[in-house]
Amino acid sequence: MTILPLPGPAAFVVLSALILSGCRMPTAAEGADILANLRFSPGAFDSFRRNTEILYTLKQPARVTVSIVRRTASGADQPVVTLFTEIMESKGYHSHTWLGDTSQGLFVPAGDYVGIVRVEDRQFEAVVRVFHF
Repeated sequence: MTILPLPGPAAFVVLSALILSGCRMPTAAEGADILANLRFSPGAFDSFRRNTEILYTLKQPARVTVSIVRRTASGADQPVVTLFTEIMESKGYHSHTWLGDTSQGLFVPAGDYVGIVRVEDRQFEAVVRVFHF
């Protein structure tokens, strides 16, 4: 298979998102026993044209909250939208769509966003990049 470079700034956006995208998992003792494979797909997207999905696997049934925040340079979280709160999910693979919008229904500005999945008293995070051409 041949991989061709993307034209212009899109290459930087996609590569940066791939590097930034991923999951900051707790140590095995802290919660990896309950959630695995947390990620966004795609890891970078133009919310004017498409959406992204936050994906994860629960290793047992649990109550889950999923929200999107923007982390400031100081490390503070600015709430963007809560996709759902305290829903009971079964063991297995889960996928939830984020349109790249705020709780007011507006498109978010370009930048990096953090998807936070709270499973009971544990928090897991994945990063997604929003861009606009």
